[in-house]
Amino acid sequence: MSEHPKDRPAEPEDPFKMFAGGVEGDPGLMLDCLVEEYSRMGYDADDLIALFDNPEFLATHGLRNLFGPEETRERVQAVLARCGVLRVTVTALPPENPFPCHGS
Repeated sequence: MSEHPKDRPAEPEDPFKMFAGGVEGDPGLMLDCLVEEYSRMGYDADDLIALFDNPEFLATHGLRNLFGPEETRERVQAVLARCGVLRVTVTALPPENPFPCHGS
């Protein structure tokens, strides 16, 4: 494995590309944490499954490959059943005086 970019000086020809790599840990916990994080941004089950199915999202797709599509779906649904999906509605009321500086 090559030297990690953070451990070597920058070079003029360095493309500064990001490289993905595995880390030690509990993949089930990682899946649960990713689902919780995205659900707090409003992603529902269908949105999340699309992330896990998309090979351009290396972490989620790697977890899908590890657990398989059916177990991934079950785990996503279990986390959402426990945590829910954050939904926000913003209602802005018009100001009582739209021009407070004019003729007060």
